[in-house]
Amino acid sequence: DNEAQSAALAEKKLAGRTDPSRLDRISAMIVATATHQVPPFDGATATRDASLFLDMDLSILGAAPDAFDAYERAVRREYHWVEELMWRAGRSAVLKSFLARPHIFHTQEFRQRFEPQARENIARSLAALANG
Repeated sequence: DNEAQSAALAEKKLAGRTDPSRLDRISAMIVATATHQVPPFDGATATRDASLFLDMDLSILGAAPDAFDAYERAVRREYHWVEELMWRAGRSAVLKSFLARPHIFHTQEFRQRFEPQARENIARSLAALANG
């Protein structure tokens, strides 16, 4: 529930510093990092902002292999309490969900820059998870 907690913290820290509708959009974008699906906003600008925000959050997937591998190790440390077999199954499901999408990234800019490397990194990570 770290996404919901982060959104609540943003709402608390930004309350009174921006208009409520903007704060609602900020909160929705933070919560959307749980699924990486763009929230249904009314305006094209908010949708574009959310797309960029989510793509930035996922950009590590398309990083150089050594940086991606370090990220994967950090995620495993974050979930150290999860039993190994459960970890492999859960992490594999998450990574497979990204590969199943027509595009990992929402914007053309991020697709061009990161998509091929992201797919390679994810495939390599899935192989490592399968092989133990």
